[in-house]
Amino acid sequence: MKHSIGKIGTGLAMLGLLALPACHRQMSDTALEREKAAIRDVIVQETTAYYKQDYAAWKSTYVTKPYFREHGYWDGFPEKVRIYNSFAQLDSLKKKQFDENKTVWQTAVVARSNENFRIYGDVAWYTSDQISSDKNTGKLLGRSVDIRILEKEKGKWKIAYLGFYYLPEKGN
Repeated sequence: MKHSIGKIGTGLAMLGLLALPACHRQMSDTALEREKAAIRDVIVQETTAYYKQDYAAWKSTYVTKPYFREHGYWDGFPEKVRIYNSFAQLDSLKKKQFDENKTVWQTAVVARSNENFRIYGDVAWYTSDQISSDKNTGKLLGRSVDIRILEKEKGKWKIAYLGFYYLPEKGN
């Protein structure tokens, strides 16, 4: 009996996965563009709040649940890779960082390209290439590939997963 239930469960899961692209296609072009704009807005809001060290605005862009995840690589991190397996882990570090005025790249501007969206009801994933540069000097600060999984909370997109991978500078 367990074997048969396992097959049914696997079959239902597969049907669910097959239905996801159908949900994406059923959205009108206007609705899809509206959702993309809302996703871009929350990502820009998160980045802007981070560089301005506006803790409340920054935090408001995230799902603050234990299932939140952040995985990032930057050669500037002493440990190179950072992993946060709940929002609480990230939140305590960022609150302290903002309070101590230690946010890196406070004068940065960001340009995103190569955007890719997939939206499935109240869940979406977004990827982009990102170039960060100093707004005063134009100096390149870093190039990264970013991944975000978002979900809607009370009708607003919030970041549930953040992945970023800063590419090593040429010559390193």
